Amino acid sequence: MSVKQRVLSTFKSLHRVASKTFDGDERSLSTVRNKINEEFKKNKHVQNEGSINELVKLAQDVEYELKTNVIQAKEKEPGVYEAKITGDTTKLDNVIFNEEAVIAKPRSGGKRCK
Repeated sequence: MSVKQRVLSTFKSLHRVASKTFDGDERSLSTVRNKINEEFKKNKHVQNEGSINELVKLAQDVEYELKTNVIQAKEKEPGVYEAKITGDTTKLDNVIFNEEAVIAKPRSGGKRCK
């Protein structure tokens, strides 16, 4: 795939992910579309293939973050929210906070890194 094709493919893919992530939120969607377009236009003069590859990698990283770590939550009733979770959303285990937990002090002595 040529460099030009990779840039165009990344641009389109980033817009698709943004559209999916911010579906139903026109203000946020408009803002993110404008930012994507602004960043690509700002860097369209770049000729060095290494620099272009770095910029494409950055755009792909942003796409990954949008896809996996950005969620929307809408208030359904006062104090009750509904989050839009997709199959790509990163899910972590929820650990219950215990105020009475005792944290053991680190062992002293022994081997140390040099």
